[in-house]
Amino acid sequence: MEQQLIPADNAFQTGALTKHTLYTKYSGMLLGYIAEVVNNNKLAEQYLVDLFTELNEPQIKQLTQPGVNTFIGLQQMARKKLAAFVATLADCKPDERPKTEPIKNSYIERMNAEQQFVFCGIHYHSKTIGTLAIELDKTEDRIKQILKESFTIIRSTRDTATVHK
Repeated sequence: MEQQLIPADNAFQTGALTKHTLYTKYSGMLLGYIAEVVNNNKLAEQYLVDLFTELNEPQIKQLTQPGVNTFIGLQQMARKKLAAFVATLADCKPDERPKTEPIKNSYIERMNAEQQFVFCGIHYHSKTIGTLAIELDKTEDRIKQILKESFTIIRSTRDTATVHK
């Protein structure tokens, strides 16, 4: 019986995805994202390699199901992997900072507790605005305003601050 090879271009159409195919298609975008977070190209490359090395078959199947945005799924996996680096994935509470902070993020330090909670909840925990509104007993419009304030802090300090001390 002769084996049939699936050309890389057709692999996405047939669902026969491999780590290599995912790496080829998404590594550039993921590397850019990771490099922005860690601000170090060599470290970003190592995080990318680790992400794809640890990627297993069930995760690949989950990421490549119809209707799933594969890049967003990979980006969420990268966020979780980077959480230890930025020390913000711990249970963010408006009145309590994470107890262990191996590396401090000067952007997040400039935010008040409520802004930290909203920013961490959306960016690192992938919570929705609706979920945060319920958790904080605020309107969705107020959550959006708090998130906007967080991004304003990041933008206003981007040029003058060192992200990771």
